[in-house]
Amino acid sequence: MAVSTSRGKLTEGELFRSSQFVLLREAGGRLVRIRRTDVPLDEGALEDLLTFFDRFFPPLMRAQFVLLFDSREAPMAIDRDMERRINEAGARLLSGFTRSAVLVASATGKLQAARMTRERGRAPVFVDESEALTYLLAELSFAGSP
Repeated sequence: MAVSTSRGKLTEGELFRSSQFVLLREAGGRLVRIRRTDVPLDEGALEDLLTFFDRFFPPLMRAQFVLLFDSREAPMAIDRDMERRINEAGARLLSGFTRSAVLVASATGKLQAARMTRERGRAPVFVDESEALTYLLAELSFAGSP
């Protein structure tokens, strides 16, 4: 079951949790991180995340944030139908942000994620978290400059 863990105004910290996803705000609230857990994905959890995400990060509001999709703990998608649904959800989740990136655990995961993101706007895929954060936070530093 999904739970909204935010209290009123969205601030830095955990905002949403289900067995398959954790949604957090970091870097002063400007970085949105979607972290996949190691629990296999199901349609209900994916729909819960999308509903919450669209409510609290509507497309017109997303340009003020950067997004990191952290899938390091996620099992590899081997079912073609689920892979298609993940692609569709990814396109919806990654769109509209100043920058977005995908974080994976291995070179194999990077190949799979690069193939999947190629179809939805080419979000860069990283194996190293510090490289992903440097890429995303550089945009925040630039956007915050006078």
